[in-house]
Amino acid sequence: MDLKQDNVKNLDACIKCSACTALCPVAAVNPLFPGPKSVGPDAERFRLEGIEMDIKCLNYCSNCKTCEVTCPSGVRITSMILGARERAKQSKHSDGKTLQHRFRDLVLGRAEYLGRLGTIWPSMTNTVLSISLMRVLMEQILGLSRHAPLPSYHTKFKPQGSFVQSDKQVVYFPGCFAKYNDAQTAQAVVKVLEHNGYQVIVPNFHCCGVPLQANGYFSRGRENAKKNLALMEPYLKAGLPVITSCTSCGLALKEEYPELAAAGAEYIGQQTYDLFEFLWELHERGELREDFQSVPVSLGYHAPCHLKTQGIGTPSVRLLRLIPGVQIQDLDAGCCGLSGSYGFKEEKYDIAMQIGKPLYQSVQQGVAEGRFQTMTTECGGCQVQIQHGSGVKTEHPVWYLIRAYDL
Repeated sequence: MDLKQDNVKNLDACIKCSACTALCPVAAVNPLFPGPKSVGPDAERFRLEGIEMDIKCLNYCSNCKTCEVTCPSGVRITSMILGARERAKQSKHSDGKTLQHRFRDLVLGRAEYLGRLGTIWPSMTNTVLSISLMRVLMEQILGLSRHAPLPSYHTKFKPQGSFVQSDKQVVYFPGCFAKYNDAQTAQAVVKVLEHNGYQVIVPNFHCCGVPLQANGYFSRGRENAKKNLALMEPYLKAGLPVITSCTSCGLALKEEYPELAAAGAEYIGQQTYDLFEFLWELHERGELREDFQSVPVSLGYHAPCHLKTQGIGTPSVRLLRLIPGVQIQDLDAGCCGLSGSYGFKEEKYDIAMQIGKPLYQSVQQGVAEGRFQTMTTECGGCQVQIQHGSGVKTEHPVWYLIRAYDL
């Protein structure tokens, strides 16, 4: 990406306010990370002159994109940091990773392959991953923290032919978590869309590419993205919306896929919707089925970082408040800390837990005071981490629509 060709991303747009560093969740708890301004715009000026700085601290960036949400000038700071990491890897400049950590990052980046393996015999996979000795060995061999909350595997999501045959069609991009770790939620998404009269098309998508990118395998991540665009192109040309239920996948489709030199890239950004963003637009047009039954429940809500980056607010909160009996409170207590696979790593597990501590405490306090009973959030990783850090059950908000629709 050439920052000089895009004024929004231009280094000169940085006004040195340091708001990004002030609100960076990693910089707040890790003294080894000087903050996004220092390793982003400040260091980029040196990098553009061919002066390489110590890049080890770049790997502490969790890719949460809080800096980009905070920046008053719209500087793509995280993209700048990721670009520096990629260039350093291409130049073989040492990034401080051990051979063990390089292999681990390759494994974590291949979320799709892990999912395929894990769902061959999910009960056995989950049993093996729950054995303490196995977790110790995984830490020693792979560098995966023995304490990290590895998500369980379930039967793989296998979309059936849509029960609804309609002129109204959407494409559903489930993402790896829903596809391999939470197939019931993926099926719930399909049911809600079908209940609203849509025929749901689910091509055999690959991983969106975000795990590969986050773990340093940038070209492979783009390869995945191009494969997915090839699958979507005919539907995009026909004007069909693409629906996501994972906020990280949704952000990638909206912001990163349009930058690819591939057919379909010119459509994907404008035609991708978060599930609740799409449903809320139906509501505003008077097209959403609102035959809701009462669902007496009080919920705490966590807005995932990658939802905030999309700039669409919290449509799930607005929509769930339409359901009789639902009470929902947006905690607004910061990042959960997991950031995809970031918090699974032995050297970053404690950092992730420190980042998420205010959120966990807010969740526990809310339950203890009786303000809400359980938690909800769109991001599968956030669900796993909040449950791990607070001990409070957390699930996708689509489940409250399922109950309201009596599906």
